[in-house]
Amino acid sequence: MTRQYIFRAILPFLAVLLWLPSCQEALTEKAETFYSEEQVFSSEEGIESAVNGMYSAFFDPGYHGSSWHGLLMPLSGKLRSNQAPNIDAVSLNTTSINTWLTRLWPAMYATVNTANIIITNLESTPADFDNKETALGQAYFIRALTYFDLVRLFGGVPIRLKPTTYEDLHLPRATKQEVYDLVIADLERAKALLPAPGTYRSERPTPLTAQAYLAKVYLTLASEAGNDMALWTLARNTAMEVFNSQLYDLTPTYAELFEPGNENTVESIFEIQYGHTGGIRNTDMPRMYTPQNSMFVPANTNTFGWIRPNKETFDDHVARYPDDPRIEAMYLYGSYVRNNGTTQTIYPTRTTGAQGYPFIRKWFDPTYNGTTSSRNFILFRYADLLLMLAEIENELNGPDAAYPYVNRVLARARDIDGDGMSDSIEPADWSGMTQDEFRQRIMKERFYELLGEVHEWFDTRRRGYDYLLNEVIIPHNNHPNFDPSTDFVYPDNTKNMLLPIPLDEISGNQALGPDDQNPGY
Repeated sequence: MTRQYIFRAILPFLAVLLWLPSCQEALTEKAETFYSEEQVFSSEEGIESAVNGMYSAFFDPGYHGSSWHGLLMPLSGKLRSNQAPNIDAVSLNTTSINTWLTRLWPAMYATVNTANIIITNLESTPADFDNKETALGQAYFIRALTYFDLVRLFGGVPIRLKPTTYEDLHLPRATKQEVYDLVIADLERAKALLPAPGTYRSERPTPLTAQAYLAKVYLTLASEAGNDMALWTLARNTAMEVFNSQLYDLTPTYAELFEPGNENTVESIFEIQYGHTGGIRNTDMPRMYTPQNSMFVPANTNTFGWIRPNKETFDDHVARYPDDPRIEAMYLYGSYVRNNGTTQTIYPTRTTGAQGYPFIRKWFDPTYNGTTSSRNFILFRYADLLLMLAEIENELNGPDAAYPYVNRVLARARDIDGDGMSDSIEPADWSGMTQDEFRQRIMKERFYELLGEVHEWFDTRRRGYDYLLNEVIIPHNNHPNFDPSTDFVYPDNTKNMLLPIPLDEISGNQALGPDDQNPGY
């Protein structure tokens, strides 16, 4: 972290120091002073404000609010973006000065820093506040998630475990294993400290939330290791604790998951609370997915419609399940009505040019005003956990043990009206597969169910480069509707297994040198 980043790293906490909400609503005078860390962590109200500041950093446009989508969606190879400054990512030739990358890295470390401020202050105080453990649990949880993101994207990264100062700006890269060890330790610590379901704010993490993420960590490690049955067993045992809790369930229909206003459902394991941020700019997500000049947002609201599925992504889903009800809930395709009443044709009606692509409709927001959104963003949901269990069971015990988990997801997909009955013959329950066939199909099923939820980059990498090459790069380059005027030929290059470390970090962190850059960049 260079000197230019240090101010960014403390901004979320400065917001807490400048604005410390009082529980005494009768007070009419506005305090015109700065609050020290000692003051902030001297009361339960101050601690809660510090935690809110940490979530603001995690949700910030620099992190999940914009950069997360703008960079990882096109870089997955399953989607594209027509944002001109992002063409390097769209073509899978990302540079270390990419417009989103240079925002994402410091925003992630700003999130780590706010978590470290909370951890350091609360663990050093003898005071026994009622919300001390709850705040600590959330800080460990958010730090774990951020480092989990960092290690999957970049490999080994500098590990910061205390608030950033000018004296410790320059830190070397830790190994990938060291980062994963920290993630696991932090999630275990969070699991021990977080409050039980129903005892705190319903939208905040619980021990089961941390447990679900531990299962995803072990699944990721097992996927990369291949035949390490010990890791697959650890992933299964961890995920089964969440499954057996019966705390989560699938919503009756797939479509209702993405209806505006239907937030924090029984399916939600963890989601970003953009609907409750008090009117400040919180996310660019709706404008990144919503077509320009469309009727999906209020009049005169500026949207970009940058992020759109690749043609082969859409065609693969339709070819596998032509009558899958999820297609209507997930995609805007064929055509749509613009806000001037005219019709705009898009893929597959149009196959060439800038409009020769469908849209993802999951994050449209009819209340979006160009600044704030009432739509939360779901980071982890129960259907994901079921698909994880299906993948895990297939590796350990073969398809017969795995079918029940994936078939629950497919049965919900067939139910259009939520009465528990199948309204479509597709997607049909699975049966009769070999272990290898199941392994291939379950990865594709994740795209059919979860597309647009920013799992794509991770799912296209964790099975190794051959998977990325054969399931993403080659199908894209050889698609019959490939349009040289708008589509890019993806390179056959293993560098795309990781992102480049930003040039600012390589050049500004004196503990790093050119040899610390990831291969190929």
